[in-house]
Amino acid sequence: MFEIGSALVPPLIAGGASVTGAVWSTRSETRAKAAEHAERKLPGGDSPPE
Repeated sequence: MFEIGSALVPPLIAGGASVTGAVWSTRSETRAKAAEHAERKLPGGDSPPE
């Protein structure tokens, strides 16, 4: 039974890493699009007030 468990651990770790990477990439892309959209909404290309 230990052999089965130890054989499944590396694929589970690799699968978890790829899912995490995909989620991180998607969220990053969404933030970039939101920032671009916010820049376009500003009149005259002015910076937002700080």
